[in-house]
Amino acid sequence: TEPPTGTHHRGTVALLTGCVQDRWFREINRATIRVLARNGWRVLAPREQQCCGALSAHNGRLDAARRLAARNARAFAGVEHVVVNAAGCAAHMQSYGDLVPGTDLPVVDLMVFLDHEGVAEGAAEGAAPVPAHGIGEVRVAYHDACHALRAQHIRAEPRRVLGRIPGLEVVDIPGGETCCGAAGLFSVTQPEMADRLMHDKAEAVSATGAGIVASANPGCTMQIVAGARARGMAIEVLHPVQLLDRAYAADPG
Repeated sequence: TEPPTGTHHRGTVALLTGCVQDRWFREINRATIRVLARNGWRVLAPREQQCCGALSAHNGRLDAARRLAARNARAFAGVEHVVVNAAGCAAHMQSYGDLVPGTDLPVVDLMVFLDHEGVAEGAAEGAAPVPAHGIGEVRVAYHDACHALRAQHIRAEPRRVLGRIPGLEVVDIPGGETCCGAAGLFSVTQPEMADRLMHDKAEAVSATGAGIVASANPGCTMQIVAGARARGMAIEVLHPVQLLDRAYAADPG
């Protein structure tokens, strides 16, 4: 996907489309591409790419994880940035060198990339303007995925990006550093504990009074949706890039 006509071309990035993300949350990938293009980036999605291998590694299938890492190293060879919009995938791909020595892909979490290169304060010259109209007065509860907060030490960046959308109020979830219970394969291998964490997270989300939860990891999104449904909560769970995409779409022209 090329940047829109008249947009300053800032370079090329490659997108990990992922497995769960692409099969069940493909609109997040589409929103990611639109936002990156709007900010001047040419976006590639190499057909040779494979599953990142995180779930294989989490389940102890290290031979499979190594094979997938090696294939992705070849698929993404030579690109300037490998942008990943799923926290679990990004965290795992950043550790490819531990699985396949010598592998060093330039993997970056999408929200960190947008904070450093896109729409945040002090963004590089040529970035798209911050959305002028926003999406109305909306309270958004931000969920910190464990693979973002603990593995990648990401906290401020997505909040800064969302804070640039007019009318958007970003609030923290009480006890937000507690896992939602998804935890890779945890909801399958430890369902009782995962369910307890899921219900606790839903209760904490409810306490914020937010109409939207921003979640940048598909496993967390599924877990939060399930917890909200169990409580009968009318709440929308979106990737933060979808909020930015909506704000851009609301701008005239």
